[in-house]
Amino acid sequence: MFFRKEVPVQGKQVDFNQDLLKLFIEQVQKPYLKFTSDRKLTMYLQIKSNQEILDECKDHLDNFFQLQRELYFQINNTMGNVLFACCALIADALHNFTDHILNLDFESLRAELPKFWFLKAMLLKYIDNNLEHHKEYHLVKNKFYKL
Repeated sequence: MFFRKEVPVQGKQVDFNQDLLKLFIEQVQKPYLKFTSDRKLTMYLQIKSNQEILDECKDHLDNFFQLQRELYFQINNTMGNVLFACCALIADALHNFTDHILNLDFESLRAELPKFWFLKAMLLKYIDNNLEHHKEYHLVKNKFYKL
């Protein structure tokens, strides 16, 4: 495997929106880590067939990988740390999906989906509340909405 050596940075490094990152931690990360599913959502997921659950989880994974790829090529560095944090938290929410899909563990998928949906809702709210004045707002909002 090829690893790139660290290249010394000349001049001043870019300060990546620390305020937006702090808001992200307060408005998205902390609530996500405290999430508990409600009974109505659990019952709704019990009604869905195993195939519907499987298809939805696969779609979320596909959409996440597409989001990462597209944002990587389209976003400048002014929001780099915020988008990295968003993608890292989404990866945390999705990281068990693949094992559950491979093992056909539908009960675990039903338990993971509400947590992911909650995170998606929190991210969209964060984007609306804090990134609206950035030139990449519509691009970012559309990409995260498709998750």
